[in-house]
Amino acid sequence: MLDKARGRTLADAAPPKRTGLGGLLRSALSGPKPQGDISVESEAGHTVYAAAEGRRLFSYSDEGTRIEPDLGRRFVQFLRERYHGHPLILERLASEGRVPREIQYSAKDMRGFPGSTITLRVQSANVVPDSGIPLEGYRRVVQGRPGLPDDATLERVTLGAAPDSAQVRERRQMEAKESVDAGRMLDSVLAFFELTLQTGEAVPGLGEAIQSTPDADMRRFWEVMLRSSDNAAASTMAATLVELRAAAGPHAHVLKSFESGARRTLNEPQEAHALLLEVIEANPFFTWAYTELGDICVADWDMGAAWLCWDAARNIAPGHHLLKDVSALEEMLAAKHPEYF
Repeated sequence: MLDKARGRTLADAAPPKRTGLGGLLRSALSGPKPQGDISVESEAGHTVYAAAEGRRLFSYSDEGTRIEPDLGRRFVQFLRERYHGHPLILERLASEGRVPREIQYSAKDMRGFPGSTITLRVQSANVVPDSGIPLEGYRRVVQGRPGLPDDATLERVTLGAAPDSAQVRERRQMEAKESVDAGRMLDSVLAFFELTLQTGEAVPGLGEAIQSTPDADMRRFWEVMLRSSDNAAASTMAATLVELRAAAGPHAHVLKSFESGARRTLNEPQEAHALLLEVIEANPFFTWAYTELGDICVADWDMGAAWLCWDAARNIAPGHHLLKDVSALEEMLAAKHPEYF
């Protein structure tokens, strides 16, 4: 057992044929391997790590260059950040005090695509001064990926100044008043919902005001919003919100944000994804849309894209209650996987 706190193990080896840690790692295992353990065996001059079912995970050559412990830790940190790898295997490699001549990763794609093998061959190990790279004349940029808002929008939202919450409140209140004066009651209510979903600011008495207003469109909207989240309710909600878009006027994108949640309940992630992009196109600072888009990316195992979305949301409204789960996730990762931080 190498890591009791995480409940993960490297299988115990039989008595070593040779002394020292290297001999221990290269010894054959005796007895059956418990399910979930990682086996360690010697094969053709390589130390090979495999899952209990025999699937190869990682291997490195017995030949290599001896290095100082600190340099070994830096090398393994490079592997961890660039190519990832099982924490226990990387910790064991760091304890070897050398850079292997050859390292091989065997990756299994989490999204069901065929796995791949990455082979690294080390030509030399040299210590160079850590003088850093001069950054004068450069600026930070944000580069997205397919399925996210365009790079210009991400960069503007993530690196630029967020709209002042007081100004956002004043703008939404003005929009709501103009809609009421024009008789567009649903439009006015959605302006207040947009305020909450962007800044996190609650609007006292909004629910009571909706229920007391004799407007057919507002009643339909509120009825579907209060229903349970099962498939039947989600189907009704999605259809109703589509029908109400015309009555929503310039705040139809707020209806689309709610519709995206219904589409996710109906297991229609592509439709939900497309709706959220439309919401962001209408209001690039719509915090809730970025948090939801990040959650969809997580479901697709695209964690890099998820954090791009969450970082955008955090820059818009760092104290928004919608980001509590993201902060909790980051705290958990930092506590359980400190080697990445």
